Amino acid sequence: MRLEDRITRRRRRGQTRRVVRDLSALDPTAHPEEPTGRGSTLERILDVLDPVFDGKLPPHAHISGPKGVGKSAVVTSLFQHLSRAIPSRQSAIYTSTRTAGTPTTSFAYVDARNASTDFALLHTTLDALTEESIPSQGVSIESLRERLDGRLAHDDRAVVAVDHVGEPETYAASTAMDLFDEVSPHVSVVTVGRTPPEGVDSDVESVEVPPYERHDLVDILVERASSGVSRNALTHEATAEVAAWADGDAHDALSALYGAARLAAADGADQINPTYVTEGIDAVPDEGCSLGRVVALSDSHKQILRAFVSLDDAERTSVSDATEAIAASPSVSLSETTIRRLVYELSDLGLVRRVPVEMTTSGPGRPATRPVPNFSTLTFHGLDDEDR
Repeated sequence: MRLEDRITRRRRRGQTRRVVRDLSALDPTAHPEEPTGRGSTLERILDVLDPVFDGKLPPHAHISGPKGVGKSAVVTSLFQHLSRAIPSRQSAIYTSTRTAGTPTTSFAYVDARNASTDFALLHTTLDALTEESIPSQGVSIESLRERLDGRLAHDDRAVVAVDHVGEPETYAASTAMDLFDEVSPHVSVVTVGRTPPEGVDSDVESVEVPPYERHDLVDILVERASSGVSRNALTHEATAEVAAWADGDAHDALSALYGAARLAAADGADQINPTYVTEGIDAVPDEGCSLGRVVALSDSHKQILRAFVSLDDAERTSVSDATEAIAASPSVSLSETTIRRLVYELSDLGLVRRVPVEMTTSGPGRPATRPVPNFSTLTFHGLDDEDR
């Protein structure tokens, strides 16, 4: 624990006891600076990137693994550390022993959820590699290609991590690699996704990330809880129960704990007891989607989703009923036609799930379904309140 945290904890003595100190510490969409339980994965990725330590460009690579295994946490942390450790054009200091011709390597991290087009990918990458501001309007994609190629001409190189490829909203790993291959021969691409890449060259390195071991997941929950909730508010039995249920998925484990902490705080409790833990777990659907995808939605989709999760079950018996209820919401000014389209789009993206409705009689046509959120609404409401 940092000294500042120790002082803050002692200053709270004598104040009214609160079960939640900093709910954002349990945010399942946020990543710590130092990932827990992923030492071997870090070493395997460093083996792939090893040429950069000799001033050479590593091969393209793809990192894969299921939801919640720490892929993004590892890559974001690693690239932040590498950008500080490896000389780049911005950081290079030329001396009598270091000439201007010495190769430099820059590192850039791009989240494909926020850069889902060729233009956005190149713009975000160029913006990360240069100190000057890159305009987002009035600039053609060809201009971005030329500027990025010029930035990496001669002895400048870049390693670009493109996270969350292969999702319904993003492009494939092969698309990202092909795009940068067309722009410059001085770029190495590290894509990150849930499944092995398709349509890539055989020389692309592959790193698979397995689910967390249960003890590592407990360590993650304990570490996050040490900053997020008051001392002794969370028992070892509670963290063990969440870790066992999550089955190696840190996202779902944190989502359940976040929801449980919200419920305990709302009741003014001084401990996250088993009842809150059970409710937090029950709020996370089986095979649900990542809340990171929800956070990255466009404003229009997020507006509809915000209204949708506020409906009660009686208002979500069908897409038509949900559309009418959302249209009646004072916070939504869209037409029913637009709302219906957006609800179906959210369903196609897997953020809204269509579950069968039990019918008393059978008839022709497709079985009736009702739409339900495919993520913890307990956690979503908390993250949405923080965002706003």
